[in-house]
Amino acid sequence: MHAMHADSSLVAVPEHRRVVLVDVDGTLVTYTGVLPDSAADAVRRARAAGHRVYPITGRSKAEMPGRFDELGLDGMIGANGAYIESDGEVVAHRRMGLMEVTTVIGWLTRRGLPFYLEATSGLYAAPGFCEAALPAVRAYAVGEGWADIEAVSVAEALHGLVETNDLVRDDVSKISYVLSSTADLEAAREAFPMLAHGSWGGRGHTALFGDMGVEGITKARAVDLLLAHIGVDLADAVAIGDAAIDIGMLDRCGVGVAMGNASQEVKGVADLVTDDVEADGLAKAFARLGLLG
Repeated sequence: MHAMHADSSLVAVPEHRRVVLVDVDGTLVTYTGVLPDSAADAVRRARAAGHRVYPITGRSKAEMPGRFDELGLDGMIGANGAYIESDGEVVAHRRMGLMEVTTVIGWLTRRGLPFYLEATSGLYAAPGFCEAALPAVRAYAVGEGWADIEAVSVAEALHGLVETNDLVRDDVSKISYVLSSTADLEAAREAFPMLAHGSWGGRGHTALFGDMGVEGITKARAVDLLLAHIGVDLADAVAIGDAAIDIGMLDRCGVGVAMGNASQEVKGVADLVTDDVEADGLAKAFARLGLLG
């Protein structure tokens, strides 16, 4: 682990209540979706000590399985910042318009790219998606370290996905699609300049999927909105993550923590680098920051 900066403000005193913003995949859970007991225990202890803990993730609310409810989290930031919830209240929800959803679906269908909608209520794909997307999902699983690749299914990898013809929805935060090549991503940017575009593929970040969503959405902006809503200063916020998309919030919050499995780019902006997610990295970071009570 890297040495922590000597700044005494990084060490929490018992009466110092903080807001802890924790990325999910590769940070709170392993890349195969396992929630380490040490991480679950650290979150519970931090909350018992009076700190607030929010997952901040690319996942939609529907992609947060029931086991997360057992942690007693204070809310969540989903869809990389498009959805913000605190104490059961929806603070903000930026959605794609019905016309945008319809137009993107038509474009992806004509281009022959399997896709799914990421909505607050669930993940929705056209019939046949699970079969068409299986090669990309298994390639993703290889990068994430799944043990039995042949046993991996799309339904298992994309928690909560439903195949349906009812795809024109008003609660869509973003649309993900299988890339046949990086040319698809460039074509999507050209066709929809008013939307935000990204790509993902898991550990190593090989581009297997592209996504389109509302422009101007970032995790850092969502952190600002959440903290303003609950009346907490940025100086009292801790952000923990592993991916390039987390850099903005790590740099913005009072303390930024990079997981040991993060890239050098992410580690470069962090105040503290902890161990890998599989090596109790989250719990060790909570302990070093005095969050466990």
